[in-house]
Amino acid sequence: MTRFTVQCGYAAYYSRTQTIEADTLDEALDAAIAEANAHDDWSSEDVCSNTFIDAVAEGNDVDLWSDDVRQLSIPARFTERGEGPLIIAIVKDHRVESVAIGGGYARVELRDYDRADDPNPQTNAEGRRYALTDWSNVIPPKAE
Repeated sequence: MTRFTVQCGYAAYYSRTQTIEADTLDEALDAAIAEANAHDDWSSEDVCSNTFIDAVAEGNDVDLWSDDVRQLSIPARFTERGEGPLIIAIVKDHRVESVAIGGGYARVELRDYDRADDPNPQTNAEGRRYALTDWSNVIPPKAE
């Protein structure tokens, strides 16, 4: 039987509420993080995450962070972020029939390079045109 040294951890959550004036949401969020990081009066939320694996290596009582230790890959379900969503796109006769997102929220862009007739084509970094369909389940509807 193989011995493994495994470092487990969990995240303890702290918060600090900031009031920020900014021209855009991105600027406000950047400023809020900078302002919060400048203070040490954070409050404990008394909430912890599930236990996850930080590092693992074969051997007995191994120094997992030593330069000469070969850490093993940690399967996604054991990491702090977890497995993440599974996205299944069904394509039939060159058309997307459906997109299903299981296990969470995800941004999903389907780029069809075969539809040259799209009335609003997009262009990628290489200059190729494509039709874009957004199947995301995290984007709020646009305000009319």
